[in-house]
This record gives sequence, structure tokens and C-alpha cells, in this order.
Amino acid sequence: MRLFLWLAVLFVPWSVLLGQPGRLIVLENADSLLGRVISGENARELIGNVRFRQENVQVSCDRAIQYLSSGRVDLLGNVLVKDDSIRLRAPRGRYHKDERRAEAFDSVYLEDGNVVVTSAYGEYFVDPKRASFRTNATVQDTSSVLVADSLVYMRLDKRTLAFNNVTVFNAADNISISGERFESLAIKKYSRMWERPVLVQFDTTVSGRIDTFVVRSRVMELYEFPDRRVVAIDSVQIVRSELSAVCGKATFFVQGDSIALRISPMVWYLQSQISGDSINVYLKKRKLDKVVVVGDAFAMSRGDFRYPGRFDQMTGETLSMYFLNQQLDHIDVDIRATSIYHLYEDSAANGFNKTSGDRLRMKFEAGKISSITVMGGVQGQFVPENLLKGKENEFTLAGFRWVEERPRVQISDFARQRRGKPLGKTQQ
Repeated sequence: MRLFLWLAVLFVPWSVLLGQPGRLIVLENADSLLGRVISGENARELIGNVRFRQENVQVSCDRAIQYLSSGRVDLLGNVLVKDDSIRLRAPRGRYHKDERRAEAFDSVYLEDGNVVVTSAYGEYFVDPKRASFRTNATVQDTSSVLVADSLVYMRLDKRTLAFNNVTVFNAADNISISGERFESLAIKKYSRMWERPVLVQFDTTVSGRIDTFVVRSRVMELYEFPDRRVVAIDSVQIVRSELSAVCGKATFFVQGDSIALRISPMVWYLQSQISGDSINVYLKKRKLDKVVVVGDAFAMSRGDFRYPGRFDQMTGETLSMYFLNQQLDHIDVDIRATSIYHLYEDSAANGFNKTSGDRLRMKFEAGKISSITVMGGVQGQFVPENLLKGKENEFTLAGFRWVEERPRVQISDFARQRRGKPLGKTQQ
């Protein structure tokens, strides 16, 4: 009787044993076939050059075990699942007939045109054309590499979702962005990172020193069209060498090599602090070239560290800072330009000059003010040392606000980022 049952399992047509209307599995090849009973369930073992299909889905492997009641097929050796342009490969896998779902284990490799996904575990749903991966998941296309603990890839709308320890690296721009949540819409050429996102761009100076550009915010949006740019939103912090900045929104134009700071922006460079309604930072070959402030522009700096309460100040409607060889060369202030410049004689404090006019230019040499030129409606005032000493706070321009703490990053953060791990929490 048991022999009869075994022979019945062996010789009933594959499509009958596995079939439902519209869900038939058709065996195309197997070098040998054995009937078995595993844990009380009838099964068939297919050995050698196994190939079967279900509608447009094609599956091949070295060996397979089909469980006839549950509709599960265990796949072993050189597993390949094909669905249109999808190619899912792994050393072992599993196919679920009724769910039209394929699982892949160990060294999982999925290819869909220019997109390649690898992980330790993968799962592909045929009908919604959706794949999910976990454990060391990586996505690579023609321009970038994404690494995450887990991710979901939706083939029809070319959408990718990534979760936990996410890092996206673009080799062409040498930029990596890390965070905990990531979404990419390839058709719209748009993506975003949120939950402690951090952008890092590495650059090597002529001397061989590693220079870094770091941006932190609440959310980062990445656009590929019409121009490549990264938009950092909410509680933005920027650090690059001697340059630091904070604002509510920052747009980094990758190809234009410039940064637009909006919503209460403030910039620090060496010992100078700059603020205004909007600030644009321009780079040339990734080196600081110009800073333009529009609307209630205010720049200040400490003139001498021996007198920490004294700040040289400049205000106007617009303010432009120009740099030469990474050094501040001059500052131009236009429309209601006013400056306060503290004087020192043989290193001793000697009051200050207050000057105003239509336009003002302040020249620098070796980081110190060398000359001040005022044009149009010039007015001047000298305040001697005996009136200034101990009353520095009474002699400041409208809008004066010195912020001692500026954004900073740790060198150890850079090392972690270069290993593809996200930076720590934003210091806000």
C-alpha cells in the first residue's frame, strides 16, 4: 500500500499536483525525480539541472524539494529566479507557489537593469514586484552605493526604502550621507534622508591633509534635476575647516560649488561671525572664495584676545567677504554701511573709531585689518579709551549678538563615516 502511494506521488503530473487555475507550476527539466514523505507530507525531490516556471516566473537550481500540500519548494545550489528584468540569485532559496513569493538565503544577489542589490537574506513578491532585504543590504547603481541594515525595493515605481544605519555614497562627488531612514524615487530623481542625517564630503589638500565638509540637520533632500543639489532642513549645522554655520535651511549645489543659507543664518570664519537675512557661500575648486550676506548684514570679530569684550563690527544692507588663497582679503559693505574699529597703540588699547557712509571697504593683511575706505556721505566718530574702558557693551551697533558656541565635529566621526557607518547624534 505504501509503495502504491509513493508511485502515485511520483507519476501524477507536476501541474496537477501543484496546480490551481492560473497558478500552475510547470516542470521543464530535472535529471532525476524521487518521491518522498517528509514530516508526514508528500514531497518530490528533483535532482540535477532543475527548471520550472509559474506563468512568467522562471526558477532554476541544482536540486529542489517540492512539498505537495503546502506548495513550498526548497531550492538548493545555484538558485536563480527570473521575472522580466529581475534576476535573483543565491546559494539556496525557497519558492512559495500560492503566494508567488521567492526567498533567498546567504549570498543574495538581485539585478534589475543598472540596479544591483546584495544582502544575507532577500525576499521577492512576484505580483507587487516588490523585494525586501535584510542584514548587510547594499544597493548599487551607476552613480551611488547604499548600505543599510534592511531595505525594500519596489520595481514598478523604482522606489527604495532603507532602514537603520543607512549610508549613501556618491563616488563622483566623494559625498556620503548617513541616517536612519532613507527613501529614493528614481523616476522623480529625488531622495531624502531623515532621523539624524549627516552629509560628509572628503577632500585632500595639496599638503595631503584630509579636509572635510560636514552638514547635519533634521531632514536632507537630494535632487538630481534640474541640477544636483542637497537641501538640509531644520536645525542645520555646517562645518568645513575654519568655516562653520547654522541656519533653518541650507541648499548645497554640488556642481555649482555653492551653499545658500536661509532662515536665521549665521556663519563663523576663524574669529569672525556673520549674520543676515540670507547668506550665500561660494567655493572655487572646493576652496572658500566669497561670502555674500543680504538683508541686515552684520559682521564682527575680536580685534585682540587680550580684550575679549571688544569686537570690531560692520553692518549694512549687503555685505560681501572676498578670500584669496584661503585668507580673508577684503570686505565690502553697501547701503547704510557702518563700522566700529578698535584701536591699539603698542599693543595697548586706545579707544575706537566709528565710521559710516554709503559704501565701506575693509582690507585685511595676515588676518588683521590694514585699511578702511568709506565712500559717500562719510561720517566719523572717535571714542577715547577713558570713555570706552569697562563700558564696551554700551558701544555696539544695532543687532550686535556674539555667539560663542559654534558647530564642531570630532575627528573620530570622520573615521566612522569613511567606514560607511553613520555619525552620532546631532549636537543641538
